[in-house]
Amino acid sequence: MWGALKFCVAAALILALAWWVAGLPGEVNIEAGRYHIVTSTALAVVALAVLAVILALLLRGLGGLRRAPRRLAAWRRGRRLRAGDLALQRGLVAVAAGDANGARTEAARAGALLGDEPLVDWLSAEAARLSGDAAARAGFERLTRNPDVRFLGFQGLAREALREGRLDEAARHARAAEAAYPRGGWARNERLEVAVKQEDYAAALALAKEPRARTALAVAAAAQARMPGRALALAREAVKAEPASPVALAALAKAQRGAGKERAARRTLLKGWKRAPHPWLAELWLAPVTDPLARAQAAQKLAAANPGHVESELLLAGTALAARLPGEARRHAEAALRAGNADGRAAAILAQLEGKPPPPFAPAWRCEACHTPEAAWHCLCPACGKIGTLRPNNAGLAPAEG
Repeated sequence: MWGALKFCVAAALILALAWWVAGLPGEVNIEAGRYHIVTSTALAVVALAVLAVILALLLRGLGGLRRAPRRLAAWRRGRRLRAGDLALQRGLVAVAAGDANGARTEAARAGALLGDEPLVDWLSAEAARLSGDAAARAGFERLTRNPDVRFLGFQGLAREALREGRLDEAARHARAAEAAYPRGGWARNERLEVAVKQEDYAAALALAKEPRARTALAVAAAAQARMPGRALALAREAVKAEPASPVALAALAKAQRGAGKERAARRTLLKGWKRAPHPWLAELWLAPVTDPLARAQAAQKLAAANPGHVESELLLAGTALAARLPGEARRHAEAALRAGNADGRAAAILAQLEGKPPPPFAPAWRCEACHTPEAAWHCLCPACGKIGTLRPNNAGLAPAEG
């Protein structure tokens, strides 16, 4: 509606202007040499307007001809930039896919089209890294001298050093990358990986954020600590990260006992048995007792904190067997089977009572990330390298060594 109204107004104005020009009085005389032109004022005004339009178009055409070389150069430059950007994109895809030949080809094409650009240098360095070429290091070092992309340079140097096993150098480059781009998380994760490979679990703990990773690293760091007070502080960090983790609770009880806090250790073990019964807790509870009958009596006190649990029944069955109480051992082993034990421990006790060979035990641990079973606990999965992913196996909770 508004468009139609605007059109009507414009048409009315044009008609009014044409009417006004047509009504101008008088005439115009033009003499040029032998030529003498006489016309009306209205026609002269129209001719003058047409001449002005023709002159403007002519000047515009001349200007376009004058700017044509520059526009042609700009068009060619734009075409080259678009082709270079396309080569960069394809090179990025090749790097992500691990295609060394494709990355090298696209890097050469992008360099020919775009010249000395930081992203071209990065792509060339990444292509060299995928190919195992020593030129990758020089390429990444050039990037570190550019303040806009120095993070990429230090990142590449850190990855190269980590791949070649130069852990101290990798940690140094990772710190430099973090300083170049403090808001990113890659450098922190890289430093964490380096610290774990160096088995510097205390340094790794300072970098970890995820609770289960902090638990595993704190437990490993507590085992490394030489001072009892330091081990106790690290074990408390583990329990703080995961209060119901039997690994953390066992580490805390062990650290408390190492610091001479036996009563606190026993309280921790009782609390842990209520939350998450585990053979590690039972081992620590029974560690101060050597007499088999006294161990069976001590096991009853711990099992009373979580009566009827499969681990409580297994603990009572195992200590009764060691104390030569076959009736009690059989009763609790059968109760463990009814409670759902399927890892072979209850069956092994019954087999020993009957003089038969025991069945094989199921692995005590399983990785939550890759589902690989493991016989012993580690702070990171030996199969996939994830930190803190080993959990008690539902099918088996056999005690681990150490």
